[in-house]
Amino acid sequence: MALIILVVLIACNFIMALVSSLAAKPHNYVIVENTFPAEKIDDPKVLHFSKSFRTRQFQAASILTILDFVLLIPMKDSSFMLLFFLLLYLTIGTNYLITLRYIRKGHQLIVENHWQLTTQPIQIDTRLVLEKNRKLVSAWWFLLSLGLILLLSGLLYQRALLDLALMLLIINVLIWGMMFFIWRVISRLPVRPLTADQKINQQYNDLTKFYWSSLSVFMSGLISLIIFIPLLTMKMDVKFFSLLTILEISLILLFCGASLWWLVRLRQKQDQLLTSTATFRYFGEDYYWRYGMYYNPNDNRLMIPDRIGMNISVNLGKTAGKIFLGLIPIILIAAMAVTIVPLYVLDYHPDPLSYEIKNEAVILDGPFVKEQNIPFDQITKVELTEQIPTGIRTNGLATNNYDIGHYRIAGKSAVLFVDHQSKPILTITTNDHSYYYTNKKPAETKKLYQTIQRFNQ
Repeated sequence: MALIILVVLIACNFIMALVSSLAAKPHNYVIVENTFPAEKIDDPKVLHFSKSFRTRQFQAASILTILDFVLLIPMKDSSFMLLFFLLLYLTIGTNYLITLRYIRKGHQLIVENHWQLTTQPIQIDTRLVLEKNRKLVSAWWFLLSLGLILLLSGLLYQRALLDLALMLLIINVLIWGMMFFIWRVISRLPVRPLTADQKINQQYNDLTKFYWSSLSVFMSGLISLIIFIPLLTMKMDVKFFSLLTILEISLILLFCGASLWWLVRLRQKQDQLLTSTATFRYFGEDYYWRYGMYYNPNDNRLMIPDRIGMNISVNLGKTAGKIFLGLIPIILIAAMAVTIVPLYVLDYHPDPLSYEIKNEAVILDGPFVKEQNIPFDQITKVELTEQIPTGIRTNGLATNNYDIGHYRIAGKSAVLFVDHQSKPILTITTNDHSYYYTNKKPAETKKLYQTIQRFNQ
């Protein structure tokens, strides 16, 4: 587990460095949030500035990667996850601080060399406004991904995985709705003539609408497959598990690689259009891109293209934009708390995985899963083992030390309350489910085993 998370962190370090380094490549004559004169893009000072920014990003990624190896030191799971989140947030913070520093250096470079551009008034191209969505991918294509979602959910329903079918349906419909919302945002994005050439302006807008809308449709379907494949393994022969795992990884790589390639291709085509004309219009937007974020109360747009050309950003000058920005730290802190607090309970509570004998039933309880009430008359088998058979987790917690939640083991639903640092493991079997339990004190586990045996005799 530690090795997998280490690989994830290292990947995050270099993916963020790679994506951020795109800001150093001119897009609409913008380099690291600063607009340079077209004739100065290849100036040695500008080239050195761009190269320096890319170098700093990858140097930081390398240093953070070395620091990430501290995760290989043996430690409690709660400490491990706390350190993981801190290292992840350190990566995000470092990336932002480097970008912020170079935004200021870029502005200083422009001022020192008197490269300031003259702000030009925004012009309205009526024809462009009326035809802004002529290359937008039709919303009807979303019916294909919606049909795929219903089909995959139906397959799980046929395999008697009712809870998982419902969960898959809810999650995928939410994701589908989010992709459709993004499509709606793209369709409503206002247009601005970037040059004095109406033909180039139209082509530039057509490229943006087509590439972004088609990507939202593509993502609405592929994400459903990525979520579905792990669930398919629950009712499939074990020999197919490796094959499906390879397919799952391939889909994830396809999702990431294809999305990045598609957006980079859009950037390249947009820049080719702008370099074919000398009438690029500067609207003075550098002033509003403060600290790498757009803040302009006088701009009616809430959603706007970012300056790299790879994403959609929000206008923090609007109330909704401020709310969005405020939600980000709340979500980050909540994600850390939801993960770490239960682990802290497992690591330091004197009896985190508890049991109770009540009304001729045994009640098992622990974090991440609701308590399980098992009547004695439904128990068909009880035994002590040293190891859990191989299975697949459907939801819950799985670390080097703990397995807690719902699993699929030997083709049967299973609920685990297991601390692997405590042996033996109590196995309780009924006609429909299996239960695996360990108390922090092995003597308590054996005591529960003996109690159930007495009731079943």
